[in-house]
Amino acid sequence: MIPGVYAPLVSGSSRDAQMLNRLLFAVAIVATSLPWAAGPALAQPAGPPQEDPFADELNPFGSGQRKTPQPEIYPNDPATPQPRVTQPLAPTQPSNSGDLQLPVPFPDVTVPGPAADRPTARTGSLYAESPAAPLIAQARELEKEGKWEEALATLKQAVEADPQDPEAFLAMGIVLRQLDRLEPAIEAFSKGLQIDRLEPELALRRGIAWFRLGQYGIALKDFEDASGIAYDDPRPELWRGLTLMKLDRPLEAISAYAGAIRRDRTYMVAYLNRGLAYLATDEPGKAELDFDQAIRHEPKDARAWFNRGVAQARQEAYGEAIKSYELSLRIDPTFRAAAINLEAARRLQARDQMVAKKQ
Repeated sequence: MIPGVYAPLVSGSSRDAQMLNRLLFAVAIVATSLPWAAGPALAQPAGPPQEDPFADELNPFGSGQRKTPQPEIYPNDPATPQPRVTQPLAPTQPSNSGDLQLPVPFPDVTVPGPAADRPTARTGSLYAESPAAPLIAQARELEKEGKWEEALATLKQAVEADPQDPEAFLAMGIVLRQLDRLEPAIEAFSKGLQIDRLEPELALRRGIAWFRLGQYGIALKDFEDASGIAYDDPRPELWRGLTLMKLDRPLEAISAYAGAIRRDRTYMVAYLNRGLAYLATDEPGKAELDFDQAIRHEPKDARAWFNRGVAQARQEAYGEAIKSYELSLRIDPTFRAAAINLEAARRLQARDQMVAKKQ
């Protein structure tokens, strides 16, 4: 079986069973290939501070605020990961066989969208008296202006001023991650953790950097550590769930997303991702409930309406799916996947109505 692709769920040799198996396989193929369709930034109460350059990374659905800078130095350094340009993939067109293709996009890339509120690290409290504190504050002002290299140079001075201040290493790791220099960022977070093993923000940020490098096993350990320390923060459980999905462990991912929801009942990104995990385990009814919860909180999220339509179509409720796709397109007329699914759902609804008339 192709990794990440759903196995056929219908047995038998009848023509209907074969057609349904082709349908499910087509769903799986598109599910593993289609990225999120980008749309306008959506309003969301209480987002993360805009001065946080890592806001998008802390929310896989994206905040729409982070602008990836282009590094100006070390362009050919093999140890420095170069910026990765993701080209949008064209949705697969419906086949001539009449099979419905239902793309189920997973959050593999960050796109404009709502951001969840989050607690801040222990800045300005435990380490407020550190001689590095003024330099860290200066670096943050440079970050706001997009002067990442200058901010990095300032943070190096902060580390020299107080080599035992983990906040300086945290800030340095954030800037390095903003410059897409993942391995140096991991090194900075690791040095901070050597000083303070109980700082969950360092473990969380390092885990996200490992995740971006594709080192999911190592990332999972960092998310587990952060979750155990910051027991009231939903973000480590969210990222633990995303990592488990990458490791093809959707049942465990569902449990992790549920943990994030228990910590914060308003953390809608956890509902959205749990809904996707339920689709992966072929539980579209539960997925629909999670998408409904997300829609109640943010009714103008085109992706939530789209995935709700996917869940309804998986239950063969094509009339309801059509309404969901139409609402998704009303919010974002450029959402091609919704347009493709709308056409396919209408075709299947017409087929069912024709069959019903003949009976």
